[in-house]
Amino acid sequence: MPVVIRIFKSIDLLDRPDKRKIHSVSTPSLGGIAIFIGILLAVMMSVSFAELASQKYFIGGGILIFLLGVRDDLSSLMAHHKLVVQIFASFLVVYFGGIKIEGFHGLFGVENFPWILDEIFTIFVIVVMTNAFNLIDGIDGLAGSIALVIATFLGWAAIQSGYYLDATFAFTIVGASLGFLLYNWYPSKVFMGDTGSMVFGFILTTLMVKFLAVPIPPSVIISPVAVSLALFVLPVYDTLRVFIIRFYTGKHPLSPDRNHIHHVLLKLGFNHASSTLILVGYNILIIGLTLTFQEIGELWLMLTMTIITVAIGYLLDRKLMRREAARVAQLIPPEIKLSKEYTSL
Repeated sequence: MPVVIRIFKSIDLLDRPDKRKIHSVSTPSLGGIAIFIGILLAVMMSVSFAELASQKYFIGGGILIFLLGVRDDLSSLMAHHKLVVQIFASFLVVYFGGIKIEGFHGLFGVENFPWILDEIFTIFVIVVMTNAFNLIDGIDGLAGSIALVIATFLGWAAIQSGYYLDATFAFTIVGASLGFLLYNWYPSKVFMGDTGSMVFGFILTTLMVKFLAVPIPPSVIISPVAVSLALFVLPVYDTLRVFIIRFYTGKHPLSPDRNHIHHVLLKLGFNHASSTLILVGYNILIIGLTLTFQEIGELWLMLTMTIITVAIGYLLDRKLMRREAARVAQLIPPEIKLSKEYTSL
């Protein structure tokens, strides 16, 4: 990572501050290149050629997402152009790689999807979650820390189920996340960019699909759908939240803004490090509660998780609105306040 930072500084390839961004210092933003190369090298050194060949479509899809991220970081692409590449990469994994969600494990009475619906649904999930993970990458350390948490759990679950190749992929992300966080923790020396966030999102979502698709010992997991949602609760909630806000305010759903949940925490006075710790701590708490209370069933777990997350988000928004209203009130000159009082009389 230090080599990458020096190279991009020397060629002046930096993410410069502007009115939409929250960093104040020009910072290298292609840390995702080092992340992907580290993951790829670690996997190649850890598994046999035959095992690599069995995952050629998964790896090929990851390479496509990596190249897409690099291109987007160098010169921003139109959203629909990125979407086409993401769909194609997901198609490789699902159709040719055979990695797909075949059902909901009985949730809503759905054991297995009808023909071809499983492939369409899985492509949709991978594309949505890849972009959701990209959106959560807004403050120092957040995306890397969430990737660390999710990958650690998926690696553990894969070992418990005897799928050691999947565990290898997961734990290479653990290593990449830890190495990256050394330089991305507040104050950040490098950003992962779209390259890193989309690579993390694509690989982790694909591993989550595998987690749902393989038989898991009941002694380990009995509510895999709810556990999967718990793993990605922050990216899912944050994406839905900002899309609803943009729709409500008449903005394009893909237009950038500062309405993400991490922005709310920053506006409430927390810095990058404390905001990241709060959000990651909440993610770990939700995962722990979901694992502890699996016996109540998938549906109740998902409903409870949703209610708690939405309620906390609502309370944070209300607190921010009250603080903003108080700040605006302080800006009103005393004579104007006085005139308003006499007018009301």
